[in-house]
Amino acid sequence: MRFHLSTPRSHLADRLQWLLVITALAVVCAPTVSWASMDQEAQSISRLAADVNSADVKVRRAALKALATRGPEALEPLSLLVGDPERAIRGEAIDAIVAIYVEPPPRERISNAEDAFAWTRYRTTPWPLPAALVTNLVRGLADEWPSIRRDAAYGLAIVMTPPVASQVEDELMYSLADPDPSVRVAAARALGRLRATRAGDHLIGRIVDTDISVRLAAIRAVGEIREARALTALQGQVDYYRGATAARTALEAIARIAHRSTWEMFSVERFSKNDAHRRYAYEGIARLGGIPATDALAVEQLLAEERDEEVAAAMAFALAAAGRPQVDRVIMALVDPDTVNQALDYVVELATARPSALVPYLKNSDAIVRERVAMAMGFVADAGVEAALSELTTDGDPSVRRAAETALIRTRTHKRPVAAPRPTP
Repeated sequence: MRFHLSTPRSHLADRLQWLLVITALAVVCAPTVSWASMDQEAQSISRLAADVNSADVKVRRAALKALATRGPEALEPLSLLVGDPERAIRGEAIDAIVAIYVEPPPRERISNAEDAFAWTRYRTTPWPLPAALVTNLVRGLADEWPSIRRDAAYGLAIVMTPPVASQVEDELMYSLADPDPSVRVAAARALGRLRATRAGDHLIGRIVDTDISVRLAAIRAVGEIREARALTALQGQVDYYRGATAARTALEAIARIAHRSTWEMFSVERFSKNDAHRRYAYEGIARLGGIPATDALAVEQLLAEERDEEVAAAMAFALAAAGRPQVDRVIMALVDPDTVNQALDYVVELATARPSALVPYLKNSDAIVRERVAMAMGFVADAGVEAALSELTTDGDPSVRRAAETALIRTRTHKRPVAAPRPTP
């Protein structure tokens, strides 16, 4: 059975929060906007919001096109269009919404919900959820068109922040049995991104899916939710597909789970001739406490000789996790386009354990370092981090200011659990 969401809200509180967020970003990103132009924009949004309820499909399409250019203040009317009777409008409304939530790097663009999802959580701004958005995205999981079902799953993963209501998890778990493989992939990836720990059994079952893309998505997802019961199935993938994509993906998942029983396997795999196996072995070691003191000097020597940048970053992570002075090497990986996403995860994990070790990098002379450390610090709950991010909102580089503002929105926005869905009458 599919469910639909009914999300109560405090209009006054949400409106105040919305205005505070929009005003903060307006000051940083567009300080020359006048109050008169803001008032005209509000009137324009009001007119377009009325148009989304028009009986004329041409009027609704025109409203969608205009709203897609308006930014976060257009999210509420766009959310209504996610439930539009016209398939094309539903799909384009999802695309418009995820493009508002996700800001790709300069000179990159988002074409669809899957594109937006792929730009990682670090480029997503946690705007307040309009009342209709989650409701209509969940309805989209049961749409007659596979493309809408797929994009609805990606949309939920983008606009929501863990933890989410158990009923939302249930709806995504139902989608793991969708007849279309692309929908199953999207559902598995969404469950992983949303840290849906209740989905463990369902995801383990999909590790033997008939479609390889679904299997890989399920493997990654059990790693993201740290489902230790999947270790036997994951080890089977490593043993059977040795050297292939499935084995590498399974080893990555095992490294994310980081169960103490896998220490010996990581100790062996860190000497593998396969670069990916070495990387994930060091990641697993890092999450189990880092390189032991007795091995630290030898690993530092190997790090100096390592030619693969992904492996080198993972080795630095494993050393830094044990308190060795290799945080600088992790920070170096933030500047490299090939290792930035990997390094962002490392920075979050290191900063969660020792925030004071990473805060100084928010004042680094390199604007790229300041920007990317700020992106990561939005996921670290610490008063010192928040104070440092606040100082960064006056940085001379606009990209740094934007990253700091987004991080502050993330640290300051209180995420209320989404109300439980009620069965459709």
